[in-house]
Amino acid sequence: MKKILVFLGLLSLVIGLAAQIRTCYDVQYTTAANGSSPFTGQSVTVQGIVTAARYYTGSSTSNYGFFISDVGGGPWSGLFIFTNQHSPLVGDMVEVTGTIVEYFDLTEMSPVSSFQVISQGNPLPPISTITTSQLASAATGEQWESVFVKVLNSTVISAPNSYQEFTINDGSGVAQVDNQCFAPGHTWSGISAGQVWAEIKGLVDYAFGSYGINPRNDGDMVREYTLASSSIKINSVPNAKLGQIEKVNVLTSRLRPNYGVQTYEMTLSFDASSVKFEGIEFDSTLTLSMPEYTISADERSITISYDAFATGDYQGGPMTSPADDMRLISLLFQPLKYGDTLLRIDEFKYNEIPIQNLTHGTITVKIAKKMAFLDIFSTNSSKNIFNPQLNEKINIRYGYQVLNSGINAKAIVRIYDAQGRLVSTPVNKNMTSANGIETFEWNGRDANLNILPIGLYYCHLEIMERNTGHVERTIQPIVIRSILK
Repeated sequence: MKKILVFLGLLSLVIGLAAQIRTCYDVQYTTAANGSSPFTGQSVTVQGIVTAARYYTGSSTSNYGFFISDVGGGPWSGLFIFTNQHSPLVGDMVEVTGTIVEYFDLTEMSPVSSFQVISQGNPLPPISTITTSQLASAATGEQWESVFVKVLNSTVISAPNSYQEFTINDGSGVAQVDNQCFAPGHTWSGISAGQVWAEIKGLVDYAFGSYGINPRNDGDMVREYTLASSSIKINSVPNAKLGQIEKVNVLTSRLRPNYGVQTYEMTLSFDASSVKFEGIEFDSTLTLSMPEYTISADERSITISYDAFATGDYQGGPMTSPADDMRLISLLFQPLKYGDTLLRIDEFKYNEIPIQNLTHGTITVKIAKKMAFLDIFSTNSSKNIFNPQLNEKINIRYGYQVLNSGINAKAIVRIYDAQGRLVSTPVNKNMTSANGIETFEWNGRDANLNILPIGLYYCHLEIMERNTGHVERTIQPIVIRSILK
């Protein structure tokens, strides 16, 4: 009996280690002189936010991978995933499993054995502002490999060569800019030696002894700062509490006096079943008096407008700010559900000029106690009713408590009919999400992929802690409706 118990204990330990979720920092950070990852040759599982959704090599038309980053950004926070089998979107939180290799001294994951999109529409990690000299050698450049960075006020030293590489210098040293995030056939237009670029941002790669910045698109390169090149972002709230009013800051890039900013207008959308808009706070922000705002009829979006001259707040002068990421306005929300709620900027205008560089935010409520969380809703409403004959699906969101060490639980979702017969088990897996909440789209089919008839069904959730065996359960109804005639 003792041998059996020891074996089971060791098996549990091995399973726990195999399922450990790593960060990009874990994989990238190294003290090795050659810059090799401590996980080289090992299979690891990593979670991160997609910062660039495509990356090409040579003249191939295939998508050869994507970059991910830790939520907090900073040195060692990026990783390149080499694969043409998956095409996530920028802002996706993904979980990937694969082997860590050093491809000509670039740390990457290849091949990929498992891939999952955990959530979408997440805000991107903070961009790290660096100097061009930090990419001049391995001693300072290794930490920025696959990280989203930007350099400021750089002069073009050499025009693009036949490989579409050119060099820049912000006064501290020379760095390379490349176009690997653009589709094959792309050529730089209008770039010549002597030009000064206010801002160039992108993902750092390494090839043939050089670190290079790879802009994702033309918008990542700003020749000179103008009102149209401004950026707006929503600050995320990572540890919100149910029933507690949370302040969400809207941040703006620097507003220079020559911009002449007099007005702004913003439309923000969100899931009204997950958060409730509670108002606006303007104290200690660039907005000096209460702006006008309207709430849509379905309470899923708000439009905020402000005229600094009409209110007399700036006494005839334009709105200005001395630095980036100044608070423009603060919005108040009350979380109603566990999980992530996306706060999406649908539109923003300064002086009626559309601003394209917009970063959405997220309010996250983590489950702080032992409970099986279950939330069932359709794509277009919070109701638990859908019609699979019209190809409709129902969202089954489930979750469990997250501790400092993460989540170590298994989730089983079973669907029963009104007579108590098991008809489907759409979820039977170990949970891996960072916030303890996962979502599955059920298509209304049974275990044999047949569409179930109209009627009442019951969704049963069972969560089991993998280390203790503790079990929590809950159940909610689902209605399959008929086609209206």
